[in-house]
Amino acid sequence: MPSCLILAAFVAGVCALQRLPALPPVWPALLVALALTGLAIPHSRYRTLACVLAALAAGVGYADYRAGLRLADRLPAALEQQSIVADGYIADLPQQNRYGWRFTFVVQHSDPPGLPERVQVNSYGDRLQPQAGERWRLTLKPKRPHGLANPGGFDLERWLLTEDVGATASVRSAERLPGHAWQAGVSRVREALRTRLQSQLGDAPYRGVIVALAVGDQGCVPKAQWQRFAATGVTHLISVSGLHITLWATLLGALVNAGWRRVPRLVARVPAQRAALVAGVLAALGYSVLSGLSVPTQRTLLMLLIAAIGLWRGRSSAPLFTWLLALAAVVLVDPFATLSVGFWLSFLTVGALLYAGAATLGKSPRWHGWVAAQWVATLASFPVLALVFQQLPLVSPLANALAIPLVSMVVTPLALLGVLDPSGTLPWLAERAFALTDRWLQLCAQAPVLTVAAPPAWAWLPATLGVVLWLAPRGITGRLYAPVLLLPLAASGTKPLETGVFRATVIDVGQGLAVLVQTNSHTLLYDSGPPPSTDRALLPTLRALGIRRLDTLVVSHNDNDHSGGAEAILQTLPVGLLQSTLPAQHPARQQPVRHLDCAAGQGWTWDGVRFDVLWPAADFIATNDNARSCTVRIAAASGQALLLAGDLGRNEETALVAQGLEPTGIIVAPHHGSRSSSSQSLLDATTPQWVAFSSGYLNRFRHPHPAIVARYADAGAQVLRTDRDGAITFDVGSTVTVRRWRAEHPAYWSAERSDALSLPEGSGG
Repeated sequence: MPSCLILAAFVAGVCALQRLPALPPVWPALLVALALTGLAIPHSRYRTLACVLAALAAGVGYADYRAGLRLADRLPAALEQQSIVADGYIADLPQQNRYGWRFTFVVQHSDPPGLPERVQVNSYGDRLQPQAGERWRLTLKPKRPHGLANPGGFDLERWLLTEDVGATASVRSAERLPGHAWQAGVSRVREALRTRLQSQLGDAPYRGVIVALAVGDQGCVPKAQWQRFAATGVTHLISVSGLHITLWATLLGALVNAGWRRVPRLVARVPAQRAALVAGVLAALGYSVLSGLSVPTQRTLLMLLIAAIGLWRGRSSAPLFTWLLALAAVVLVDPFATLSVGFWLSFLTVGALLYAGAATLGKSPRWHGWVAAQWVATLASFPVLALVFQQLPLVSPLANALAIPLVSMVVTPLALLGVLDPSGTLPWLAERAFALTDRWLQLCAQAPVLTVAAPPAWAWLPATLGVVLWLAPRGITGRLYAPVLLLPLAASGTKPLETGVFRATVIDVGQGLAVLVQTNSHTLLYDSGPPPSTDRALLPTLRALGIRRLDTLVVSHNDNDHSGGAEAILQTLPVGLLQSTLPAQHPARQQPVRHLDCAAGQGWTWDGVRFDVLWPAADFIATNDNARSCTVRIAAASGQALLLAGDLGRNEETALVAQGLEPTGIIVAPHHGSRSSSSQSLLDATTPQWVAFSSGYLNRFRHPHPAIVARYADAGAQVLRTDRDGAITFDVGSTVTVRRWRAEHPAYWSAERSDALSLPEGSGG
């Protein structure tokens, strides 16, 4: 037990450091650990407590030290957007998308110096045909790690930290250098196997799944399939998981054991059980390396290695100690693994299975084991899925009950053996076997997915206790209260709005616009952002905020950065009305939703909040889409108001002012702060107190233009920007309260601070 407490304390220390908004000095934690260790040696009475506290301090200090080293290898601000010539090699498997290629580039030399060792490179178009291990001389235009910042959204900056990537960059020019980098030898083998599998399988619908199971590359799995896997809770089966590795090691070990016993000379030298043990570990190691050594594979490898050492020595460790030792070992090798959701899903599920298995040992018939395992895995993952993704597939135990044996015992072995099959027969059989599996998943996908608003941060504590109690042996005091402890996960972290009050959230969608407006019982979404941000920003934000339907979706005009996500929104959420200036042939207009052309004079009242459409005028003849931007003014009962004007230009603003535009305290800057909008006449008429610029970080249009930012500041408006502040929320009633996502959720790995982002130089579009 003392060893378990010490291991748990070290892991807790590492986790605690990752929650800090800024890195503290390393030496205090290390001094505390050293002092407590020295105190524990002569005083046996307090030895356990001192060792636990020392391990906790050591975990904080160690993670702090590693984080400092990683942040030190980030792109200096002075080199952003500069042309840098870099020599290096492609370290991983390049991923192709509709825009071009993305790959990790290891820099060996750069001019000027200062480029981080690992850079995520995006090459647009087909001018590059990169392959793993190739050496290139690239002229790069780098950026510091920066991503969209929203409630529930994907944190790109955190992911780049975990991947040890110090910058992102686009390619300006490229020159292929001779030779290959030996450091990327494994990646070259993986790419060769991927290419052969893709060639053998051709256009087979589940080609991407077979490649993912064989070499760990999930880039070819279609989006529609991922959505189905997520809806049925089987996404863990499409990655190289601990279950696949364990079964593969067991299969190879059993085959070696059976063959070894048939050769007396081999048995005389090494017992068959030990030979099988070595074969199983080597099989697990080979599969893990082939798949890219992800966090789940690291965890499985360490647990198998620890168990194998115990069996080799003729004794095995307690399951709890083995689990904690593997956990601590993974954290020691990679303290940033604790920032990964997959890390927690993997370890918590295995821990729950060990705990539940010990609690029910010998108390149930063996045939109950498989059903019980599905229930335990679902219950253990429930808090993580609710806190991070705000959804739980209720059909998951049923889907996994059939999918796990088929994928793990049939599809995966065939896929792995298929990498050695030049005929392509085994990969084809694996693909067809998964096709049968997916028929079952398609049936299961018809079941509803339980969704909840983002729960309060403290909900994880009672939820964890609830899971522990629920999985405890029958008769434990308080076990009946376990479901009650899970209820906070279904509670929203926000209070309902009063009548006459509205909340407007300018979602960080990069270079685009999406504004969610909520009243007491109604919701409106103004614009839908560009397509790349839909799955990673817009939809997760709506889910985190508890939005299950939209009463109205307003699409201001037919520009991709405003209308690009509309079709996906209409396909995902029930929408009462689509109000837009979109042409009839637009994909969003083809959805089975009532449509209303946006026109000045339209208006309605929701829960004491007034909505008025101010533009376009009925007799207006537009020369471009921007000029037809549907403009909406939203006013609370107190008179405080918000203006949403899409990409309206100066001429249209002048006409709008001439119609009698009332003072409006909050403006979402037209056209992202372009110098062709936000005229002085608009500011004089509205006298804004706040302005929000929705624009992408260091975007190619250089929005917002410095002159426009200065114009609002001179008018007395407080300047807010999504590229600096993340999502911006206005609570509008008798007063206006402003919340900025980055300021409320600081993280030490965030490359930008509110006081550190300089305005982009140059002219606006």
